[in-house]
Amino acid sequence: MARPAASRARSTPATPRRETAAPRLAPKEAGASGRDDRRKQILKAAVKVFAEKGYHGCRISDVAEEAGVAYGLVYHYYGNKDGLLASVFDTNWAFFAKAVDDIADAHTSMRDKLSQIVELAFQAFEMAPLVVKVLVLEFGRNARLGEALDNPAVARVFKAITRIFDEGKKTGELHEGIDPAAMSVLFIGALETAFVSFVLTHNGARSKLQAAVSLDSMKKTLIAMLHRGALGGGHAHGL
Repeated sequence: MARPAASRARSTPATPRRETAAPRLAPKEAGASGRDDRRKQILKAAVKVFAEKGYHGCRISDVAEEAGVAYGLVYHYYGNKDGLLASVFDTNWAFFAKAVDDIADAHTSMRDKLSQIVELAFQAFEMAPLVVKVLVLEFGRNARLGEALDNPAVARVFKAITRIFDEGKKTGELHEGIDPAAMSVLFIGALETAFVSFVLTHNGARSKLQAAVSLDSMKKTLIAMLHRGALGGGHAHGL
């Protein structure tokens, strides 16, 4: 006698799940506001996980657990780990790029504009150190995401700063012989180096050499180097 169909179905071995199978998409959420809140919640969790474990040390499931959301929801919004890290960068860097653009457009001296950018960067670090850590150590140094300069938001900052140095050259605030584009690269590089010294720690503790330098002294020294090095006193000078 043939067994009922339901019985036959139960006795058939289930097809094994592949580890690489795409996760099931999360159900639709109620309204744009709910989606935006979820996205922000996931990005905030991603910053914490990336900062603690590094890009290569974390998994999407770690981010989902930190955010308190379904595993598939992270994939649903960001696709994969690369997409998630890129979103962390784009979301946070956009604010900095807009602020730098505004400073570059202001009717003030080159000296004042560069000082304001330094102050802005250090304020960002004081307010959101984990975000700056991720931006400096993960996105900028992750070859899988390409060179940071290829990112439109990063290029926007370099163009704005180069514009500041260009104007300074015309007004005589920048010493003769200093190329504005090259100076903008060195300026951003100096900021990055300053922050690297604060986010690179050993088992959560800064070295004795690192501990000897405060955030405030680093900021003031960087501004002083700009004022006394590349910047003139309102008239062009030779090197």
